[in-house]
Amino acid sequence: MRSRYFYLAASCLIFCSILLTLPFAVPLVSGNPAIQSIAQGDQAYNQRFDIETDEPMEFLKAYKPHIERAIGYYAIPIQDPSTLSIQSQAYVYNRLAQLNYELAKVLILEEGKEQEITDALVQGKEYGFMSLELHSGFDRERFIDTLNWVKDVAALVWTADCWGTWLGYNPIEGFLNLSKVKKMYEQAIAVDEYFWGGSSHIGLGALLGTTPSMLGGDPQEAQEQFKRALEIDPDYLPTSVVYAESYGFTHFFGTRNGIRNRQLIEERLTFVTEAPVGEERPFWNWEAKAEAELLWSELERFSSR
Repeated sequence: MRSRYFYLAASCLIFCSILLTLPFAVPLVSGNPAIQSIAQGDQAYNQRFDIETDEPMEFLKAYKPHIERAIGYYAIPIQDPSTLSIQSQAYVYNRLAQLNYELAKVLILEEGKEQEITDALVQGKEYGFMSLELHSGFDRERFIDTLNWVKDVAALVWTADCWGTWLGYNPIEGFLNLSKVKKMYEQAIAVDEYFWGGSSHIGLGALLGTTPSMLGGDPQEAQEQFKRALEIDPDYLPTSVVYAESYGFTHFFGTRNGIRNRQLIEERLTFVTEAPVGEERPFWNWEAKAEAELLWSELERFSSR
């Protein structure tokens, strides 16, 4: 298994490659504020590899301040994006979309945070769209027709994750924009289905599994998406949690209202509960373990009816 130092080194190489693409108007010196802010954001982001704990919520509680610090640092250079190359802008916008989505996922596990959740998701979606709009040919007003110009899988996945989750809090908006989120996941699959443990398949599976059939939901196709994600990376724990939640349970407009497949729920949640977190994606695997604990409680609640 690769150590965390491999991924830290990889992150440094990515950032260094970005520095080489910066315009000549931005001196490549350590004193450049934009470069310093991005480096500080990377440092806060990488704290996820250094937190030692055996409890999901302890990890998330410890990492939350680092998410918020990273968002603050990454937001500084895009106050004047003209100082950055297109590649650097995309890197920062994508990180901001990802981190706002991660912040929302932490807040969802807390009580009474609905407004903060929606704020994070909306902000993440907007950062994602800023990344999408860096692609010549893409037009937000002609979304469906021009999305195929976007080849940045990170921008597609994190924007779709933020947007799709936010729509769950806004049924009317969800009804109007569900097809756009679905299109984003489909485009992400076409560009790189392996990105982030098959996240585009996970997102599409969740959308198809929780949407009413009359609005385009398809539980069987959802199951196929989850199976493909498990083939891509069986150790990425969010796949099993979302599979159990989105397909194992039944839903009414995004709200769990029953059990479709108890055996599958138990199998997937047992796997998540017993599996090691690993070193590659500690945040997401710890978050999956926290969600699994809640789903065990939900399974018990529905079973006692």
